[in-house]
Amino acid sequence: MSLSRKTLEHPVLVLIVFALLGIIGISSFNNIAISLFPDIDSPFIMVSTTYSNAGPESVEKSVTKVLESSLVSVNGLKELTSSSSEGSSAVFLEFNYGTDLESAVNDVRDKLDRVKRSLPDGASTPSIFKMDASAMPIMRIAMRGNRSTDDLRQIAEDDVIDILEQTDGVAEASVSGGRTKIVRVEISENRLAAYGLNISAVSSALAKQNFELGGGKITEGKMNYVVRTTGEYSTVDEIDDTVITTVNGYDVKLRDIGNAFMGYEDASSTVYINGEPGVYVSVTKQSGTNSVTVANATYKKIEQVQALLPSDITLEIVSDDTTAIRDTISTLVTSAWQGLLLAVIILFVFLQNFKSTLIISISIPLSLVITIMCMSFAGITINIMTLTGLILGVGMIVDASIVIIENIYAYRSRGAKPKISAALGSQEMLMSVISGNLTTICVFVPFLFFLKDLEMLGQMFKGIIFTVVIALVSSLFVAIFLVPVLAGKFLPLSNRTEKPVKNRVLKAMYASFQNIINALTKVYRRGLKIALDHRAVTIVVSVSVLFMALALFPTLKINMMGRGGGDDSVTLNVTMPTGTSLAETTKVVQAFETIAKEEIQGYTTLIMSVGTGGRRSSASTYTGSLSIRLPETSKQIDTSETIQKKLRAHFDEFADAQLSFGAGWRGQISGSDIVIKVRSDDLEAALSVSDKIKDVMEKIDAVGEVTIDTKKGLPQVEVVIDRQRAYAFGVDVTTVAREINYAMNGVTSTVYRSNGKEYDVIVMYRPEDRDKVSDLESIYVRGANGMVSVANFASLKKGLGPVSINRENQSRVIEVSADIISDENANVVENEIKSRIADTFVIPENVTVSYEGSWSDVQKQKNVYGSIALMALLLVFGVMAATYESFKAPLINMMTIPFLIIGVVFIYKFTGQTMAMTSMVGIIMLVGIVVNNGIILVDYTNLLIDRGMKMKEACLEAGASRLRPVLMTTLTTILGTLPMCFQFEGTAQMVQPIGLSIVGGLTSSTFVTLFIIPVLYSLVMKEKKSLDGGAAQAVADFIQSGDMPAETDCVQAGIIANQSVEDDIVETLEQAVPDIRYTIIPTVNGRGGDNYKLGTATWPEQNFMMIAYIKKADAAMISAAVRMLKKKFPKEGIKLFFM
Repeated sequence: MSLSRKTLEHPVLVLIVFALLGIIGISSFNNIAISLFPDIDSPFIMVSTTYSNAGPESVEKSVTKVLESSLVSVNGLKELTSSSSEGSSAVFLEFNYGTDLESAVNDVRDKLDRVKRSLPDGASTPSIFKMDASAMPIMRIAMRGNRSTDDLRQIAEDDVIDILEQTDGVAEASVSGGRTKIVRVEISENRLAAYGLNISAVSSALAKQNFELGGGKITEGKMNYVVRTTGEYSTVDEIDDTVITTVNGYDVKLRDIGNAFMGYEDASSTVYINGEPGVYVSVTKQSGTNSVTVANATYKKIEQVQALLPSDITLEIVSDDTTAIRDTISTLVTSAWQGLLLAVIILFVFLQNFKSTLIISISIPLSLVITIMCMSFAGITINIMTLTGLILGVGMIVDASIVIIENIYAYRSRGAKPKISAALGSQEMLMSVISGNLTTICVFVPFLFFLKDLEMLGQMFKGIIFTVVIALVSSLFVAIFLVPVLAGKFLPLSNRTEKPVKNRVLKAMYASFQNIINALTKVYRRGLKIALDHRAVTIVVSVSVLFMALALFPTLKINMMGRGGGDDSVTLNVTMPTGTSLAETTKVVQAFETIAKEEIQGYTTLIMSVGTGGRRSSASTYTGSLSIRLPETSKQIDTSETIQKKLRAHFDEFADAQLSFGAGWRGQISGSDIVIKVRSDDLEAALSVSDKIKDVMEKIDAVGEVTIDTKKGLPQVEVVIDRQRAYAFGVDVTTVAREINYAMNGVTSTVYRSNGKEYDVIVMYRPEDRDKVSDLESIYVRGANGMVSVANFASLKKGLGPVSINRENQSRVIEVSADIISDENANVVENEIKSRIADTFVIPENVTVSYEGSWSDVQKQKNVYGSIALMALLLVFGVMAATYESFKAPLINMMTIPFLIIGVVFIYKFTGQTMAMTSMVGIIMLVGIVVNNGIILVDYTNLLIDRGMKMKEACLEAGASRLRPVLMTTLTTILGTLPMCFQFEGTAQMVQPIGLSIVGGLTSSTFVTLFIIPVLYSLVMKEKKSLDGGAAQAVADFIQSGDMPAETDCVQAGIIANQSVEDDIVETLEQAVPDIRYTIIPTVNGRGGDNYKLGTATWPEQNFMMIAYIKKADAAMISAAVRMLKKKFPKEGIKLFFM
């Protein structure tokens, strides 16, 4: 019994199963996380080490190189990079995507344990961090009130942070702006020296006097008492009264050499919100959580916090990254609905039947709901990539249902009963729809083998692959099991002559649709006849157009992630000359803030930030940024590009500032367009070459702001110690470095607790004792015979040092980078840079220059995509060869694949859009899609040839009769994908190239397929002779014997096949034509290898012949039934002929 018959015998079971799947799928919506991008396990590990008071070169030599020499042997390491800056070393380890980072972290920890003894005494224990791309702030909350920013920060730290961090899904809440409240202990340099003390002595004395420790317990009588020594400070005055030392019997208290008071750390950063000094709280979500859900929960917490704050303080959300997520998701969901609606309209136009359209339309949401259910079970989030997969699926998942409903529809229009039509119609097309879906599915298989090579894009594409494949598999099950059941129950008899449409509007609409289809078919048939009559010309013209498209390909705009606007913010980065004060940097950033207020329209928030904050980060006071937040793209007055142009027009007014724009979402994924890396062990030579390259690049109009990640400009004072004199005073270098650091930056002595809050107690010189370079010489260090000033054994030397030193794979490297601000391709600009560099200066032998950036990434990925495409072609060919049991027919289909390039090139050329690496996903998908039309044409042409039709007639008839299903499947896919081509909202633009590639490529390949396939078929396939002529004569002889009646409205059909399938043939034909009359001519037993003769025909003895007597109207039913049997039993020699 066939699969279709088994399904149709249990319709209630089928309906219940799919209803349950739908209910489970809908309920899974509440359990699936929503995010902008898929969760990606970032393959990066950072090792951070501090080395206080050490310059970048010292950090590189004493810390970074030591760590690199050990970490370079970590298993699976792809690249090792590092950055050495003042007092800090950061080593980054990059692994291949998919690497087990837990195992890698353990390996790194083992390496560090072996080498940490080799680090200098002043270096901290290296810390290991796994880089988490999702651990980024999703929301910024501004605090405003009639108070200082220091007070606002204190309120935020005391009353806001803890409550926000209690929110489900929130990993951290941090404060920016204002200064942290501390206990400042400011010491007079003169008084300190007078009593023979130094900062270390004061800090140590305070720490010893602020201590609490449990002393065990005492049992007295029947009671146990816990012993606790309480010695912590209860007031700041107690700190002032602390005895630091005793001199000649006199207690020297802290108030004798300085004073302690509640204050704030030294200012090293400042924040302005919409032009006013402010404070904001950044909220970071936990990895793997639903961003939108976390944001919604945070909104509720903010309402709770607001109710607890003083009335003059307000909380305002100034940025919410989940807004972009919501907008992008909403845009893509809208596109999905638009595509679904367009697909349904196309179905109705062609089917001209509400119930048929409804049956197929049900398959779309049901397949999508099942896909979402599978996503929920697999832990895959709803994001820009998975939604793209669902949109692509909308147009393709109806293909299988269309093919099956069309065949069932054909049976019903001939008058067959619903159940029989459903059984025969679905079973007949079973292998076709399976092979058709397999050709589409198998193009995604190669991606799974190259995910690591595709790096981040590979991780992102997993969502598309999963959703498309599951959607297609789901649609296949719906088409095979549900559609026949629904058609068997609800599909009406649709023959217009037997049941005419009564509604005038519908009748007119049906007539119009049918006239259009008939006219289109007529035009196509004429065109195909001309193509078949002039096959050489047809091929030459087609190939010529293909070569024209290939010639235009180099003129297309190509970029790693495409181009265009859509960013919801613009960030201007300002870097002043190294060492510039906080106040001076603030003036420059404020100037741009003023420009933004006066010239930019439609922004929502301006956030200005100068410095990086932190008591020990004074060196960063020369950096700042201005973040301009924008509404969603459709509501923007000035776009991100317009804003950049307006601000860039003022760059010349700030000659001392290095100005650049932060990366938008494209840059965050693909990096800068142009990256030039300069390598050399000679830092001076490398810096010189980098500066020259920067000068060259800045003269090219297509190049935007040029930045160098390493520059020599950090003003520094080097304390040069005379080792002999230091030794004579009994002073060691470590002690000197520590005392200088403590005096200038302060040292955390202890912690003061008050009212449940903790404040660091920082001991430092008074500001007036540490504001001149000469103050360094007055710092006292304890020697062998007492206190001695730095001036006695050291000299001061001013100079410039590198701000940071970057290394890549254990070699120094300087990166010069820029983005392209015109429509020029990255390779064109890169070649111009190379040419100008060669004409301008000679690169020294000890310096090497390499070109990287987005074009380099494109070149690397090109080979990977080539391998994916080749594997996809082989898999598609294999599926078709297995379906046809032939190599010629698949080759004919494969010949149409190159012609998809025509549509891809022309759609990018005429729309002016930029090709991206995501375009390749659409092109590779087309490999599996475009051959489906060829399968339909070749399959039906084979059938007509088998029936004895001449080659040219068969090609014409197959093309004309299959035009309707070809157009239906093509248009549903194109129109289902079309809304994606108009994605101009934010990050939704990332998937626009996929839609453009599919629409353009499928349009051209379908047009070419309808003409090229018949032409190639007629050239490659041989004209078949009538295989059943002898058998037909045998039937004629048999009929003349009088055993079968002769009637003018009847025909006789003969079927020859192996005896093993006799029962199956009889059962199938009786289902197709219930009133069939037939006779069976068996073989003669016992005749060995002899042939049994009937009239003039012969056939092997293991075969039998069935002669059927049927009405002419049932001939098509018999043909369809035998066609299905041939596919089911391809090796049983089934042959059909009519008399």
